[in-house]
Amino acid sequence: MLKNYKVLKGTASALALDDDNDPHIEIRIEANGVSYRIALNVRSKESPHDLLYADIVDFKHPALTEALEALPMGLTDIRKDRPELAIDYVRGGLIEREDMNVAPFQLSGPKNDLRDFIEPIVQEGIADSDVHFYAFGEAWGPENNKPDQYFRFEPGNGIHDIHMNQGDGGSFKATNGPNQDGALLVHFNDTDEWAAIFLCFQSQNWNTDAATGHPVSDSRGGQGRGEGTRRPQPIVASSLRIVAALINPVNGEGGTEAETVTIINRSDMEASLDGWKLEDENGRTHTLSGSLSAGELRTIALDAAVGGPQLANRGGDIILRNADGAVADRVGYGKSETANEGWTTIF
Repeated sequence: MLKNYKVLKGTASALALDDDNDPHIEIRIEANGVSYRIALNVRSKESPHDLLYADIVDFKHPALTEALEALPMGLTDIRKDRPELAIDYVRGGLIEREDMNVAPFQLSGPKNDLRDFIEPIVQEGIADSDVHFYAFGEAWGPENNKPDQYFRFEPGNGIHDIHMNQGDGGSFKATNGPNQDGALLVHFNDTDEWAAIFLCFQSQNWNTDAATGHPVSDSRGGQGRGEGTRRPQPIVASSLRIVAALINPVNGEGGTEAETVTIINRSDMEASLDGWKLEDENGRTHTLSGSLSAGELRTIALDAAVGGPQLANRGGDIILRNADGAVADRVGYGKSETANEGWTTIF
């Protein structure tokens, strides 16, 4: 079990990347005149080395986020003072294994590794003190007369184990426990939006004992459905899905923005698009036509000038409706995913 399960609230002031056999993304946090470091694991010591992650860009859990927003800056002892804030991946309903994807620490190309998801949020926070970070995990320090390893502030303070902390069967079994999982939540105060990053290791088991957090079988299936998934269940079963969108394109002549949405027919049969519509969160629509062959992708250019959907850079939803008007797919994105102009967001 973790010895010092706490949550740290503060603002970001610096970012560093270590380069060793156990890499982390290091983030300097400021809170009431005290500096801290949060260390995010981005590679497992055990095989398989790539982590599982969920990057929820429109995280909604009012009971948790309202309580976090009311916390003072700095460290809060969860076990001693605020046990209701404890995060449990297996039992808490925030996330499940099937909502998580595998990502390496660093890989060439856009939106395909952990740095691509984490760094833009941190950089936005460094530039804007109204962005507040909440890191759940194991606290260390203060380390008097010992400068921080990366940012050189004194005394050394911080949070690590910002990941699932149960289901380990190997050398980390001693730290297993229920209601002590790590996570990084980010609050964009100007828009009152939240993002959440959940991390775990592929070697961890999701079927755990409720008292000890130790694995109880070889099954790693998640329990319960997370409330904050970026792709809510569609109203109707559909072979057509939204897979990408160009939300913040480079401006063209006259300031025009060539926004696009890409859909796929994931079935083994041709699918008609006649009467289907793409819709933004304000109800503006673009009617589709034609058909998609099995496995075919199609990128649709949106035209706001004729009343079509507009993809707001602050975040929003994209909806795909079938010919009967039912929601066949819906994806959400947040402000942090539009920071890189000209980049395509993958869902």
